Amino acid sequence: MKKKTIIIKILILSFFFNSNYLHANLQNKIIADVENEIISSYELKNKIRTTIIFNKDIINQESINKTKNQALKALINLKLKKSELKKYGYDSESVNSNIYIERIASKYNTNLDGFKKIFSDNNLDYKLYTDEVKTELTWQQFILALYGEKTIIDEEEVKDELNKIIKSQENVIEYNLSEIELEASNEVEMKNLLKEVKNQIASDSFENTAIKYSISVTAMDGGSLGWINSKALSERILSYVSKLKIGEISEPIQQPNSIILIKLKDKKKIVLDEKNLEITKKNVITQKRNELLNLFSNSHLSKIKNNAYIELR
Repeated sequence: MKKKTIIIKILILSFFFNSNYLHANLQNKIIADVENEIISSYELKNKIRTTIIFNKDIINQESINKTKNQALKALINLKLKKSELKKYGYDSESVNSNIYIERIASKYNTNLDGFKKIFSDNNLDYKLYTDEVKTELTWQQFILALYGEKTIIDEEEVKDELNKIIKSQENVIEYNLSEIELEASNEVEMKNLLKEVKNQIASDSFENTAIKYSISVTAMDGGSLGWINSKALSERILSYVSKLKIGEISEPIQQPNSIILIKLKDKKKIVLDEKNLEITKKNVITQKRNELLNLFSNSHLSKIKNNAYIELR
């Protein structure tokens, strides 16, 4: 198949984002074509408003301007994923997203019904949100099916390594981590994006900044990675994390197709013995696989994007 050329028309889109756009009745328009998918002005408006409100920010021109570019990028990535999933016959509509959304809702001290009410009270489209979640969950299934065989971890090697720790009577450290993963088309754009993100973290919080800027699937969960065993981290990532104090954020870590920032929320020592060896081994294997799957996911999306037709109207 002939390689498609990326077509990005740089247009002045400010008229989509002024006060009238967000608060007045506006005819729904197509503002971007992404492969065989479209992005409408309604979707972009909803994405901007949802991001701002769940960041607990005020909707004004300043917050709109800070959010619109990342919102558009997020929607482009979403549409690319939807297009790819359809190509391979995946149906995201059949995915049950309630368990995942309930976990997100608990971070806002509410349940599923209360979470829906937040959308209703703020005139946000809950269906668009669930569609995004379902697409992300289906994308994870797709990447697992496509690259699962390449993420097989040698269980015996992991067990041998853990046995050595037991024999040497060393403790294992677990880290409670959050991440922000950033993507940019060139070094200048990345430099400006990093500056913007760091300023946002300083004025708000790491978690809210993750919701707004991160391209990782963890963005919807405030960037939370949860507790990760040190043995499950790559040597490179561990070299950054191990130097952090609780509450600190790492320097930008270069990945194949992105840059990540990691925050150390907490850490604890695990006394490894025969009783918890098997549980720890399973956790380490799962975490190592997830890290590899994330790399394959980003690489696959980057490949799609480099060959995609994307046009802003």
